[in-house]
Amino acid sequence: MGDYDSTPSFYTTDETFEKYLGQTSYYLALQDNVVELVSHAAPNRIVEMGSGTGQTAIRLTEETPATEVLGIDNRETVVEVSRTNADKLGLSNLTFETADMTEYVKTVTTLPEMVVLLYSFHHIPDPLQQKVDFLEECYTALPEGGHICIAETFLKNNARDTAAAREIQTRWAHRGVEAFASTFWSALDGINSAAIEHAQEVGEFSRDHELEAGDNVRTRDDEYLISRDWLVDHAHSVGFDVLLAEPVNSLGDGIVLLEK
Repeated sequence: MGDYDSTPSFYTTDETFEKYLGQTSYYLALQDNVVELVSHAAPNRIVEMGSGTGQTAIRLTEETPATEVLGIDNRETVVEVSRTNADKLGLSNLTFETADMTEYVKTVTTLPEMVVLLYSFHHIPDPLQQKVDFLEECYTALPEGGHICIAETFLKNNARDTAAAREIQTRWAHRGVEAFASTFWSALDGINSAAIEHAQEVGEFSRDHELEAGDNVRTRDDEYLISRDWLVDHAHSVGFDVLLAEPVNSLGDGIVLLEK
């Protein structure tokens, strides 16, 4: 068992991802739907922005073997983990680069036909205009008929008042319960006391980090979430057609698919 107290947040290691975010029911459901949507589109090239340890990019590559997939992340240590994971699987059509996604879209001449952001759009910091600028840059660089798939946790609205803070607190309390439950059962590999204790530690680690994320959402500390309606409205204003904007679960997760 890993040292969960010292494991960093934001999933900089395989251990953290595999035992926390990667085993939560809501992450797996969101990832499953993203992979299915992208498979339906059958693009020639895909870029995942904020690719983390590469798990979603790997699944996209495996599901669309004729597609060139690029994952970018602004953390070099994470990119190295991603490359190692891809090399182990022999995925020659998958590459990873270290880049900030907001800078990447400003410098790239043409984006791939499919841009994927899974739990990464909210890391574009305030002010909100920076998210609008990002959408505009993507629209400019996408080929005609290109898509952006944004899979996120969405707030009910963009208000910054007391009621909104209470809504966030309630929402993340539910997410904490689900984080514990789904990772506990995933980690449980026996019915002896040691196995149960291990699964409980994994579940508690997952719950505590989800509650910490909720505090960050409330204070807007590296977690700059927006509402789905806000995203739809601003995507329209940039020029995108919104093909779908639907929830994935009752915890606030959903997918917005945009087309140029």
